Amino acid sequence: MDIRSLIKLAGLMTISLSSVLLTPLSFSDINTGTNSEDRFWINRTHQNLGKVNNFQAVIEQTISNKPSAIVSDVSFQKPNEFYQKVTQPDSLKGFEASYRNNTITLHHVLRKQAIEIKGLQEYKNDSSLERVKGVYLYNKEHYDQEFTPSIHVADRLSVGIDFMAKDDNLEIRKVEGFVDYHHSLFMQENFIFNNGLESKIKNSSMEFNKENLLIPAINLPDDTETYAWDFSKKHLSKNKVSKKVDPAIIWPEDKENNWNFKAYEFYQYGGKKNAAAYYYSDNFFLITLTKPRNSVKLTNIGVSLTLENIKVALNQFPAFTNLEFEYNGIHYTLVSNAHPESLITMVKDMIKN
Repeated sequence: MDIRSLIKLAGLMTISLSSVLLTPLSFSDINTGTNSEDRFWINRTHQNLGKVNNFQAVIEQTISNKPSAIVSDVSFQKPNEFYQKVTQPDSLKGFEASYRNNTITLHHVLRKQAIEIKGLQEYKNDSSLERVKGVYLYNKEHYDQEFTPSIHVADRLSVGIDFMAKDDNLEIRKVEGFVDYHHSLFMQENFIFNNGLESKIKNSSMEFNKENLLIPAINLPDDTETYAWDFSKKHLSKNKVSKKVDPAIIWPEDKENNWNFKAYEFYQYGGKKNAAAYYYSDNFFLITLTKPRNSVKLTNIGVSLTLENIKVALNQFPAFTNLEFEYNGIHYTLVSNAHPESLITMVKDMIKN
């Protein structure tokens, strides 16, 4: 087993920023469900990630059925702030994504559309070791791992390791990856999906721990069509949810309790199809937003999948994965920092229901 296997927190468009959200001061109990080898690699990865105060990178994503690479600038600041901006191609130029001040923002500049989710729970430093453990154990259960030769990516020594799905039903069939030896961060990943598509993500440049690094803020112009939610406001009771929210809406379930969600909050603004669910624990979150069909659609920069005969867009951003699809007249947007394969599984179950 390798440091590489511990970092699959968000499956993002660059490197796993979610796994950077760590501190060496955590003392979480990792004995449950682990052996001595597991604990060694979990602790080693946690310590390596704790060395990262910030970084700045240029990343390139190439998808096998798309003609142009997507090039982005990314900045990250401990404990959990990041900003990403697409610089190429022209059709996506200016697209922004960020996690800042407990707010997630996705902004499609050319379409003048945005999603803004405020009021997320504060990041808890003392849960960081458990976050690494949760993803580590998910990988261990669902993927075989094999070392490959190390290479240099962006002039940094990167350890090679492949993840091969143990189950033919997994949509992410294989990940060919390389991890920075000293910081345990993905420097390059090639996701191979069940439908044959490949999505390769590579850091073409990377600089750690810069002095006076500032994380840009996203300022949405007044003419932006913004799909906004504020989870700091009062949420609905279970009784009110059943009365106010469209009964056609299907909420995702973590049936295997991989992410130990302890809080479930539901919201509804405007019409019955305008609803949201916010599941969270100290370590992971899952957000589901719903609107009537043909509403705001932001994320066309990722991989197109077909799950249970439904077209789904999978987008990998720093610190979270985003899935969008339409089903039974409702447009769904899911955002989570859990393992992307787990999120895909939850969407499959939603459609089956």
